Amino acid sequence: MKLEDVYTQVVGLVPLYTDEGNATRIICWSDDGDMISLTDTRQVEGIKRLLARNYALDLSAQAAQLHKNYHRSPPLPFHLPDGRIFVPFKLRLARIAGDACYGYIELKIIDRIVPGEKNRCRLFLTNGQTLPVYSQITTARLALFFGLEIQKANKRKPDPDQDLMFAFHILRRYLTVKQ
Repeated sequence: MKLEDVYTQVVGLVPLYTDEGNATRIICWSDDGDMISLTDTRQVEGIKRLLARNYALDLSAQAAQLHKNYHRSPPLPFHLPDGRIFVPFKLRLARIAGDACYGYIELKIIDRIVPGEKNRCRLFLTNGQTLPVYSQITTARLALFFGLEIQKANKRKPDPDQDLMFAFHILRRYLTVKQ
């Protein structure tokens, strides 16, 4: 299964180390309602850009807007037009300086965050799985609350014109890529 086939079902991007180097564990909803995982050899940021490209979304502009409105610095949450909001968490320890350690978990699948040992905590997902978070509980909770703030700000009344333009952009992208 390829990411391009399931991009509407993605709910988590977790960085991992494999024998070939950095990779990403992609958590998705399956057609029967269960969570499944795929492994992709691209890094989290590449997967994130691919998700955004499928929605004709400019992540740089979105990050600039979040920085301007909330005075926060990266890593920042990102949100997709379909309502999914991905919250950044430090989901692995770096092996070398500059290693990408942050992954993104969709807000709706986060059940709770509980403290752990050694300045770490655990992220419980709605399906019962847990993920280790390599930051203090207050840092993880602040990331979660920032995601909730974005969710509140994004609640909008339906705008048929905007929805039509969004559909047009996706259709245009699809038609130009397939030719």
